[in-house]
Formats: sequence, structure tokens, C-alpha cells
Amino acid sequence: MDQDAWRREDPGHTRAVTQIHEPGALPVEAGIPARHEYWELLPEDVRARLTEKAGRPLTWWAGPDADGRPSAVMVGDRGLCRVGQVLRDGVAEFRGRRVRVEPGSLRSRSFDGRPSPDGRAAAPGLPGAAVLRLELDAQAQGVLGHFPLPVQDFLQRPFLAGGAQVTADWYYDETVEARQTTWFVAFVLSTDHVLAAAEGTRTLARGARPDRAEWHGIQCHQARLSPR
Repeated sequence: MDQDAWRREDPGHTRAVTQIHEPGALPVEAGIPARHEYWELLPEDVRARLTEKAGRPLTWWAGPDADGRPSAVMVGDRGLCRVGQVLRDGVAEFRGRRVRVEPGSLRSRSFDGRPSPDGRAAAPGLPGAAVLRLELDAQAQGVLGHFPLPVQDFLQRPFLAGGAQVTADWYYDETVEARQTTWFVAFVLSTDHVLAAAEGTRTLARGARPDRAEWHGIQCHQARLSPR
């Protein structure tokens, strides 16, 4: 993959648009602590090591993995880090992996995420432009689909120039209040050579249509990665 794919103008891609996804369900399993509480459940040395390897945190979360074991993901200015619990000779222990951020490659941008006045959103790009599709599974597409269209474009575009398998990681939690529901959502796309990440808080007034949800500042990041 061209390491500067998102920085240079590519005649084949400037007229194209990235695929825009529809929002999917965001089911929440009762009884699982939110990320800050779950973080405190991890051993202190695991937390310290993860923070040391990742550097200044850009987005992160902690929670059970698909098998219900403790895990955490952190994107920092020094690396993308994942840690999880595995069984070795019948004893549970934590194992981590970091992919380094190439120094000087980090690019950050914020989006306000306010809904449009008529409730509709326009995809970035020109009318009639070709659509560039990124292979993601249905669940990942559904989470990505909750972000505003410019954010979806920002996250996907660095991966369109190459054919490497893209990994999607995400986290969200929900807070239900009398007048509104609030979601914190974090989403990361990565290969061995590039990553894109976003996090933000989204609120929806009680009884309002989903397309009237409002994001309160979305922080996005792109960076090149060095596997070694």
C-alpha cells in the first residue's frame, strides 16, 4: 500500500466516493461495566504496560472479548496496542501486541457531527462518482454507519489504495437518562501498515427520530504503522 495514499491527490480516487453505511443495532449487554470501570478491573501492571507501549492515548477501551475474557485496546501516538487473556498450561495470563506508529505520520481531525437542517446527509464526493468499497463484515458496517458521512469517508479512505485485509475493532456503551440516551462510540480500522480511528459521544432526545441524533465532537486520527 502507498504509505501516503490519503495525502496525495490520486486522479483515480478524487472523483470517487467511499461506500456509505447504514447504522445498525447497538445492543448493550446488561451487567458489563463501562470502559472506565472495566479498566480498573485489569491488573495494574497490565494497565501500566499498555499505556507505556501506546503512548499518549487517542482512543481506548476495556471490556470482555468475544469469548468473555478480559481485554483492552488502546490507540496512542506511539502505537496500536491490544491485550487479552489467554490460557497457558491451564493458567490465565495476559498477552499483548503493539504495532508502532511511524513517527511524524499521525494526522488528526475533529468533526462536529451536527445533523443537517432537513435531517438528510449528503455523501462526500461528486454526483455520479464511482463508489469505492471496503470489505467489512455486517456488524462493523453497522457500527461505522452511525458516524456522520464525512467521518465514514475519513476512516475508510486510507485503505482503498491497497488490497490488504482490514481489521475492524470497536466499542460503545449506552447511558439512558430521562430526557435522552447517550452513546460513547469508538471505532478503529487497521492493517499492518496504516490505521484510522474515531471516537465521539452521540445523544438522542427521548422520542426523537434516529436521524436527529447529535454528535458532540468527534476526534479522528490516521497514521502509518511499522510492524517492527
